[in-house]
Amino acid sequence: MNPSTSTVTAGIDLGGTGTRIIIRGEEGTISTRTVPTVLFSNIEQSQRAGALASHVLELVPPGMTLVSLGIGASGPVDTDAGVITNKDTLECFSFFPLVEALRNHLQVKVSIDNDAVAAVLGEYHFGAGINSKRLLMVTLGTGIGVALLENGRPFRTSNGAHPEAGHIPISGNPAPCYCGLHGCWETLASRSWLQQNLESLLPGIAFEKQDLNFYREMAAQRDEVAALFHRYGNYLGRGLVTLLTLYGPDLTILSGSAAHYYPLFKTGLEQALTRSEAYAVNTLIVPSELGDVAGALGATVIPSLN
Repeated sequence: MNPSTSTVTAGIDLGGTGTRIIIRGEEGTISTRTVPTVLFSNIEQSQRAGALASHVLELVPPGMTLVSLGIGASGPVDTDAGVITNKDTLECFSFFPLVEALRNHLQVKVSIDNDAVAAVLGEYHFGAGINSKRLLMVTLGTGIGVALLENGRPFRTSNGAHPEAGHIPISGNPAPCYCGLHGCWETLASRSWLQQNLESLLPGIAFEKQDLNFYREMAAQRDEVAALFHRYGNYLGRGLVTLLTLYGPDLTILSGSAAHYYPLFKTGLEQALTRSEAYAVNTLIVPSELGDVAGALGATVIPSLN
């Protein structure tokens, strides 16, 4: 490599709905692109890695050299084998050696991790979590993603996997979850639950087309809307208090599409987190600074951890 050649890293946030790609250099983000993930479903499986690699290469500016690619994927993810095993929300990229295929196409180091890990790495290196010693991040989207960093390193289970904390059960709720348990946290506190219940309460009003101010006004006008947000915050807090008790983070970051409504469900959340003084948990909770780009930015860091 020519010493004068500028090097860049790439990050991919591989989600069930959208695939976001970022190219990052020493000065920050150089280029980015988001494509619907469904486009890859229309391609033969053997061609999907090549199509994804082409999108990455098209974003690398002339005269610059790509040196690594990190991927944050909606889990479960086998980080050692480089294989996604998510038949529920990311089937088109699951059950084949995606990392190996991308490595062959790009001829650079390629690493993969859970999308929640990618997002928390983004906030730790570039956003709200800088200087945190033990950082917890909860992403409220289609499901619930949870990741914990200890001095910048992801917490792992004994077999090296990322714990799927969105599937901790909350007692007293019979709702079945696709994972096989009943009353899973993400079944009751994901953005999906909030969206479904708001659209049921407000028929004809599409959740994704409204903002915080709209629902703030609706909550002021209708007690049942305010009560629904309070209930959502309470469900969220019932799972979060378990994580805060077990891991004792110095900072918790809320991200994802439902986190935009934090001012409306904050009271319900705080109620669920309130304990007697002897058992109090650290309730320092802040919103994500990076928003939707946290995952792709954090993915650029993943290869450096391996």
